[in-house]
Amino acid sequence: MSKEQNGTEKPQNLSRRDVLKGIAITAGVVAAGAVVGVNPIGAAHAAGKCPGITPKASLQYQPHPKGKEQCSACANFIAPHCCKVVAGSVVPEGYCMAFILKPA
Repeated sequence: MSKEQNGTEKPQNLSRRDVLKGIAITAGVVAAGAVVGVNPIGAAHAAGKCPGITPKASLQYQPHPKGKEQCSACANFIAPHCCKVVAGSVVPEGYCMAFILKPA
């Protein structure tokens, strides 16, 4: 973060490339675990931790839906409050740029 003249830090703008890089890293970790026979998402969730590592701000997470798109309808959502991509707790009615519609 860079400092403004008054000494406070101003947030850096993340590029689309940074966001996609974070998603790709997460997908790579999950895929590697599947090849080795380890389920890192299930293990983290069972331990009470949400597995996502990409900051909410990077994915423009919001606690309300975008039209019909919301966390509970996303393939990355882990009920009741976790996500495979977004770091920390999420709400089922939330939305972010990593939204992928669950297969029917």
